[in-house]
Amino acid sequence: MPDRDDELPVLWHLKVSPYNEKARWALDHKRVPHRRRAAVPGGHQAIAKKLCGGSTFPVLLLDGEAIGDSTRVVEAVERRWPEPPLYPADPTEWRLALELEDFFDEQLGPHVRLLVLHHMLPDAKLLLGAFAPDLGRARRLVARAAFERQRRRIAAAFGIDDRSVALAYERVRAAGECFRAQLQPSGYLVADSFTVADLTLAAMVAPAVAPLEFPYPQPQRDHPRLAPLRDSLAESGLLEWALGIYARHRGRSAEVRSVAGAPTA
Repeated sequence: MPDRDDELPVLWHLKVSPYNEKARWALDHKRVPHRRRAAVPGGHQAIAKKLCGGSTFPVLLLDGEAIGDSTRVVEAVERRWPEPPLYPADPTEWRLALELEDFFDEQLGPHVRLLVLHHMLPDAKLLLGAFAPDLGRARRLVARAAFERQRRRIAAAFGIDDRSVALAYERVRAAGECFRAQLQPSGYLVADSFTVADLTLAAMVAPAVAPLEFPYPQPQRDHPRLAPLRDSLAESGLLEWALGIYARHRGRSAEVRSVAGAPTA
């Protein structure tokens, strides 16, 4: 483990994003002391480009390297700190865990995100509270005043319309079927232990489920606007399962808080 502040890994992240939660969870699961730097959605793109040439968070600064993409972050963390493991030791189970990680990353995460945005967009207070919890009073007033324009911009950027919403619900149901087919008697997706597959699936649905153990404010928790999405997740048992996985495995943060006057997450 790093033992000096200037050697600590630094995670640049967005607080509400499921992919950023996936990276945070891997670091916390392994009890890796690290610092966090949060950005406001939209403003993070320029930071990501400067750090690693990409346009998305998370970005992990580790041993002088900037690592983008949540899957690559988990892989780097697993390689550097193999205990407790997120990758199964058995080769067949290892391959399955990575296949499920990729499936839920690609076939579920973007659709949950679209549906969360779709249901939140009519409510400025709800959306800003979830996606920009760090805005001060003055900036929040400005954001509220400009919200109608921003709402249209967000809908266009994510392609939110009746067709994409219907497709997203289809993909959520398909992911639920995959979940039911893969769930083992142990309650985990691969064999009988918590792996990257479980972490990824729970993180992908976290913005809709809003578990109590999620490390940042979740004003959408139990909000009626998200009820249709929660109901869809509940049909497959995924909502209850995710809450249970969070309760058993999320644990406390390994973040090292910055000294007074320094930037914090």
